[in-house]
Amino acid sequence: MKNEIKLTLAAEDFAKCYGILILENGDYMIDIDQSKISSDFLNRLKIWYEEYYPYTGMTLTELESHRTHTEKLDKIGIELLNEIYNNGIFNDLNIDRYIYYSRGIDKPILELN
Repeated sequence: MKNEIKLTLAAEDFAKCYGILILENGDYMIDIDQSKISSDFLNRLKIWYEEYYPYTGMTLTELESHRTHTEKLDKIGIELLNEIYNNGIFNDLNIDRYIYYSRGIDKPILELN
């Protein structure tokens, strides 16, 4: 059976690098070498993460009143994930799936293979 490596972008506590989490077979976390990420991209990622992070402790009911803002942040997050995917930032890790997880609606909304 082939190992699956999955990159998830989500504004959550467990993410190691401003929302980026890379797992092998769903449980083994792979360390992220931030030196492979351009400072411009890392800065935009950090801004997105810090703006989205306050919503992580809210229930779905509480999030409803922030829907416009979380949807705006989801659009930015999807752009960031597309940039990771299209620019092959982590190509050396042979990632199988790239997933964007919306904290605003508490589910994945984009997957790239």
